[in-house]
Amino acid sequence: MPENDDFWDFYWETRLLPMENLGKRAAILAASGLIRLLAQQSDHPLRLLELGCGEGQVIGTLLDAHFQLCAIQTSVGVDYNAQSLARCQRDYPGLRCVEGDFTDSDLLAGLGKFELVLLVNALHEVFSDSFSPELGEIDVPAAKHRVEQALAGAAGCLEPGGWLVLFDGLEPPGDPHQILRIRFRDYQVRQEFENFVEQYHPLRITYREVEGSLCVELSQRDFTRYITKSIFLGKQLWETERLQSYQYFTEEEYRAAFARQGLEIFEFHTLTMNDEKWRYRVEIDTSGFKFPDEHVLILARQVASHPPSTRLHG
Repeated sequence: MPENDDFWDFYWETRLLPMENLGKRAAILAASGLIRLLAQQSDHPLRLLELGCGEGQVIGTLLDAHFQLCAIQTSVGVDYNAQSLARCQRDYPGLRCVEGDFTDSDLLAGLGKFELVLLVNALHEVFSDSFSPELGEIDVPAAKHRVEQALAGAAGCLEPGGWLVLFDGLEPPGDPHQILRIRFRDYQVRQEFENFVEQYHPLRITYREVEGSLCVELSQRDFTRYITKSIFLGKQLWETERLQSYQYFTEEEYRAAFARQGLEIFEFHTLTMNDEKWRYRVEIDTSGFKFPDEHVLILARQVASHPPSTRLHG
């Protein structure tokens, strides 16, 4: 295939047109550029690993596009959902699909080493799985610990000098408990907010009405989850999305966690999927606040002289 940027811009513009999920699109574009760069420096086809691959849309799309540069037979997709993996195997024959929990160190140890590891919308599920019945919500310190352990496992699957691409949720900077005031554009949006508060599971969402029912105050943490997750209300995905917190790390926490695992960040992008939509539904009254970037895309390389750590540092 041609290697010039114009070709690939056109290729991905047409190939990814049906893929509405911005996360997958952003991750695929970033990984595609890395694959083409790494292939120029390698004397053998590249091996890809995706942890939490689902139906294989990310790794499968990349392998299809770069079949001359990647080794599909030695690339691997891992997911705990047997139904999703069956679809992945059907759509991308030749790709090795492994059913299991990618936080299992024994499972990871048997996979081998890879030039590129993909974590696309995967670690927030690890965070959300730390729900505590006693607390009635996620045990946040324990959940963050599990996320970093999972990141360490992913880093451990890299060849020396290998690359990791992560796309996931982003916690805004500042005090998550700081209160802001929002104003709903109409009563339908206000009712949808009530439905979200009642049905969202990972964390208790609290608020208080001010200046009438169209205006409420809530924490920055809860507001970020509201604009991230309530987009799924009324859709089939809501039954699973309402059980997950998309946010877990701030930018500072991501950078610190990557450094502890011997991963040098070369690109760190924050972005939003919901900004335009929410401006027509909710107004932020509190001065100094804006709709947060709720997504992050990170490209990082393993520092060969710094093996990944499997424990947290104080």
